[in-house]
Amino acid sequence: MPATPNPPSPRGSSREKLLDAAADLITRLGVQELTLDAVAAAAGVTKGGLIYHFKTKDELLGALVERMIEQLDQRQRAKAAKRGTAKSALLLALVEETFDMSRSEKQLLTNLLAAASAHPHLLGPVRKLFKETYGELAEGGAEAGLALAIAAALDGISLLELLDFHQFTKGQREAMRNALHELIAKLA
Repeated sequence: MPATPNPPSPRGSSREKLLDAAADLITRLGVQELTLDAVAAAAGVTKGGLIYHFKTKDELLGALVERMIEQLDQRQRAKAAKRGTAKSALLLALVEETFDMSRSEKQLLTNLLAAASAHPHLLGPVRKLFKETYGELAEGGAEAGLALAIAAALDGISLLELLDFHQFTKGQREAMRNALHELIAKLA
C-alpha cells in the first residue's frame, strides 16, 4: 500500500495560491498585464512572500506552465486509466480533453501561448509532454499511424480554436467527436 502523502506545507500552499492568482490574472487580463505586485496583491501576500517562491515574472510563468502541463497530463492519464490500458483509452481521454475543456482553461492556454512568443523557453514542458504522448502512441506496430493521426488531428482542432483561426460550431464539434470515436474503435 503506498504511503499517504504528507499534507502540503504552508509554503507549498502559498506557492499554489500564488500560481492560482497568476493563472487568474493571466486568464482575465493576459500575460502583458501580469506583474509580481499584481500577483502578490491577488494572492494576499507581500511582494517579499512572492519573491521567496518566484524571483522573477519569468520564473513565475515557467512554474505556472509546468503546473498546468502536469495537471493536464494527470487528468488525461486518470481518464485513460478508467477506460483500461489500451492505446485507445489514452486517445479517448484526449478526445474528452479536447472537446470538453472549460472556457477559462482555454483562455489561460491562449494567453500563455501568446506569452511563449516572447518567452520561448516556456514551451519546454509542453514539448516534453507532446514527446511522451506521441512516443507512447507510436508504440504498437500497425495501429501506430492511426493513433498518431488521431492525436495530431485533436491537437490541430485545439490550436485552431485556441489561436482563434476557427471556432467550430456545436454541431461540427459533435460530428468530429463521433468520427474520432469511430476511428478509435478501430484500434481496440
